[in-house]
Amino acid sequence: MKKVILAIVVFYSITVGFFIGVTEHKTMFNDVKWTDVGTLLVTFLGFAFGFYTYFQWLGNKRKEDSYISAKRYLSAIDEVEENLHELAFHYNHICPTPGLLIEDKDVSIKRIEHLHNVWGNLYQSRRNLYKANRELAFWNVELVPDAKQNYDFLNQSLDNISVVSSALNSQLHHFICKDSSNMNEVIRHKERFDELQRSAYKVAQHRIDTGFKAMFRFEQ
Repeated sequence: MKKVILAIVVFYSITVGFFIGVTEHKTMFNDVKWTDVGTLLVTFLGFAFGFYTYFQWLGNKRKEDSYISAKRYLSAIDEVEENLHELAFHYNHICPTPGLLIEDKDVSIKRIEHLHNVWGNLYQSRRNLYKANRELAFWNVELVPDAKQNYDFLNQSLDNISVVSSALNSQLHHFICKDSSNMNEVIRHKERFDELQRSAYKVAQHRIDTGFKAMFRFEQ
């Protein structure tokens, strides 16, 4: 941008110098008038100002798009976190726990069906997070090393959660619809899910602890 402005200034200076020379050699350009010179200079300055304004707007637009892409990345993390919370909420109500009343079988069956939908939503939110992270580079945005490490760890945790959640759903279906002989397996998978969910939650909370500007680097 600075080079463009410098080129405009140089060209303007050459133009002014040329017409000053014209006035000193009237015999060369008898038909040249100061009104013509003034009109040309005004036109040139208008063009230069428009050119400068456009590039200023373009730079601001790119900066705005960069911030939007960073916000989209944070929104994707929020979406993942919400789906994890919903999974945990339903597991806490359906899994056998000492002191917790067992809910009606029909209610539990509907809850299991809903868990499959939530699991699908979690998968889609992971895809959104992946795409949001991929688009950061396109908009000249980079995660700082800690944020990049947290992103990798979150994806690893989500991989493990997907496996454990799928197994837990199957165990719950057997536990509720057939018999309760696999209670220990249900409890074991639920404990593993809770452990992974807490780890993922801590990573997701990192954005709140560090703040927006501390997570990203914006290239100018």
